Amino acid sequence: MSITVVGSVAYDTVTTSYGKSIKQLGGSAIYFSIAASKFTNVYPVGVYGDDFDNSDIKLLLDNSINISNLKKEKGKTFFWAGVYDNNDINSRKTITTDLNVFEKFVPELDNTAKKSDIIFLANINPELQLDVLNQCKNINPSSFVGLDTMDLWINNSIESLNKVIFKSNVIMIDQYEASALSMVNNLKDAGLKILESGVDFVVIKKGEHGVLIFNKDYEISIPGYLTNIVKDPTGAGDSFAGTFFGYLDKIGNEYTSDNIFIATVLATV
Repeated sequence: MSITVVGSVAYDTVTTSYGKSIKQLGGSAIYFSIAASKFTNVYPVGVYGDDFDNSDIKLLLDNSINISNLKKEKGKTFFWAGVYDNNDINSRKTITTDLNVFEKFVPELDNTAKKSDIIFLANINPELQLDVLNQCKNINPSSFVGLDTMDLWINNSIESLNKVIFKSNVIMIDQYEASALSMVNNLKDAGLKILESGVDFVVIKKGEHGVLIFNKDYEISIPGYLTNIVKDPTGAGDSFAGTFFGYLDKIGNEYTSDNIFIATVLATV
């Protein structure tokens, strides 16, 4: 059993009401992989620059993550800087986005990564998602596909995104993205409408308010795991996805309502 994830490898400078962290390890492929590695074998696909620290490579290896599909290129690693609202940790302002080596990233998967039972398309350009999806489906047509996206792609690349959604089994988005994608404000109506696009499951993340899951046969509402202090939300959604799919892969990819419920509960902690 294994999971292949395509996403970003990054350094982030994050400012919250608790302080500022400069050039900390970030990226969707990183956080997803570390979370999923607690359950199964993971093959992250991505690119990093020659400024990527050896200690960060060691972190991945220490978690038994296969890095053969992470490519090193000349230049700097993708960099993002942002500030989170002091009164609402779910709200942030982007200060800097430097794509660097990620700008010309062309995913190239080895045969082992293409054969994974689960493919997770993290939040990147839908054209890249589609490229990876096609590479994997040519080798393993029965692979189970998870998808993450954001308002940038919903607003500017909806045609390509719809192609990816049509070929995916699960879409994971937050409540604002669900409304934007469905053009419906009520979250239940939004979830049901997105189901019509062809996916088997719609997972709507609501932060501390929990998760809504929609399937043609059932709907699940799960509360969030409450905590008094959130100092840095970096990687929260990707860690959620990594745990969710990691657990499902470990138990043999049986997508019953009970298993989906347990995977979601584990992912919220």
